[in-house]
Amino acid sequence: MSELSDWLKSQPDIKFLLLAAPDVNGVMRGKSVPVRDVEKVENGLTRMALSTPTVDILGNEIDGCSLVENTGDCDIVIRPTGRAPYRSVLYEHIAIVPADFWMTDGSPVQTACRQLTNSVARAFDARGWQAVVALEIEFYLYDLSESAITPPSSPLTGEALTGRECASITDIQHFAPLLQQMCDRCADAGIQTTSILSENGPGMFEINLYHSADLMKAVDDMAYMRLILRDVCHINGYGLTFMPKPYADYDGAGQHLHFSILDQNGRNIFDNGSAEGSTTLLHAVGGLLETINELLLLCAPHVSSYRRLQPDSYAPTSKCWGYDNRSVPIRIPAGNNEARRIEYRVAGADANPYLFVSAVLMAALHGIDQKFVPPAAIDGFSYTSTDETIYSSMPDALQAFESSGFVKSLLPELLRQAYIQGKQQEMSHLAGKDIDFETNIYKSRI
Repeated sequence: MSELSDWLKSQPDIKFLLLAAPDVNGVMRGKSVPVRDVEKVENGLTRMALSTPTVDILGNEIDGCSLVENTGDCDIVIRPTGRAPYRSVLYEHIAIVPADFWMTDGSPVQTACRQLTNSVARAFDARGWQAVVALEIEFYLYDLSESAITPPSSPLTGEALTGRECASITDIQHFAPLLQQMCDRCADAGIQTTSILSENGPGMFEINLYHSADLMKAVDDMAYMRLILRDVCHINGYGLTFMPKPYADYDGAGQHLHFSILDQNGRNIFDNGSAEGSTTLLHAVGGLLETINELLLLCAPHVSSYRRLQPDSYAPTSKCWGYDNRSVPIRIPAGNNEARRIEYRVAGADANPYLFVSAVLMAALHGIDQKFVPPAAIDGFSYTSTDETIYSSMPDALQAFESSGFVKSLLPELLRQAYIQGKQQEMSHLAGKDIDFETNIYKSRI
C-alpha cells in the first residue's frame, strides 16, 4: 500500500483528491479525482492535456507552443510527487495532493517548471554539493468587498489600515488569529514557517520559511504555502495578493532567496572565517551580477512586476552588491561567519519560485566556474549609484531573456519557447489597458 493510501486510511472523511501541479507561472493546475480511484492516481494513470502547464496568467493556451501543436495537444500524466497530501483549507472533504506533469512514456514534460528544479538539484548532487536555501515572501491583504484593491480594516477596531506601519506590532496583534491560522495550516502541510513581520504598507506582511538543504522541498514549500495563505484569507473574508506593486505610494512585495552551498564534507564554501566571505562567494556574486538582466523576466514575470523596481523603495534598481545593505539586489547578510550566505533580492512576490530559484542557483555556479570577479561592494543606498541599471520594463527584460546564451543553456528549449511566447501574449493582452484593468487581471491570479 502506498503512502497516499496509508494517509487516506487515517482520513476516512476525505472524498476527493485534488492533484495540484505548477504551470509556467507557478499557478497550480490539476484535476479532482474521487477517492475510490486512488490506485489510478498512485499508478500514474490520471491524464490531462499537454497544454495544461503551458498557459498564460489568464489560463489561455500559449499560442505557438510547438509540442502542443505538433501532437494535437496529446495526453500527459499528472501524478503525485511523493510529498505528503494535506487537507484543503477551503473544503474539508478534499485533500490536496502535490503533483507534477509527465509524458505518458515516463519522460519529463519539458514545459513543466518543477522539472527544472529537479535538474538543478541533480547538478549540485553531481558536484557533491548541497544548496541550503531559505525563502521569504511579502504579500498584501485587501478588502474583498471593494472592486479595486483597498486596504483591509482591522478585525478588532473596524478601522481601515493606512500608512506604511513598518514593523507594526499593533497590526501583527490585530491580525494575529489570521496569521496564526496561516502558520497552522502550513504546518499541517509540512511547511515550517519562522518569523512574521508587518511590512511597509497597509495590510502588508512577510512570512519566512526555515532554511533547508532539500532544494525541492524548499521550493515546493513556497509554492504550496502561497496557495494556503490565499485560501486561509478567503475563508476569513480577506483577499490576498502577491502583486509586486498594488499601491503606487507603498513599497512593493518581494520574494527573497537566501542561500549558501555546502561541500561534500558539509562545509559552507562561502565561509572563510571572515565577515567578507570566501573567494568562492565573490565568484558567485559575480555570476549573479553578470546574469541579472538576463534572468529578470523570471524574477519580474508580469507587466505589473516592473512597477516595483523603483528607486527609494527597497527594491533593487542598479547592478551592484553590498554587505548588509537592503538597497542592493545582491546582499551579504551580517551574522555568524559559518552561516555566510547570499541574499538575492531581485524577485517579486509574483515570481514562479521553481524558475527563479533554479536560475539564481545556476547563475551562482556559473560565476564560480568562470571565476567572475565582481566590482567592489557599495556602501550606502544604491539609488544614487552610477552602476549599470536593472531593466525597468518588460520588453527590455524579454529581449535580454530571449537573446541570453545562459538562459538557452539553462532551460529546456520547449520551456524557454513557451515562457517567451506566454509573456508576449500577456503583454499583448494588456497593451493600452489602464492600471485598474491590469490590477483586476493580476490581483487574484498572482
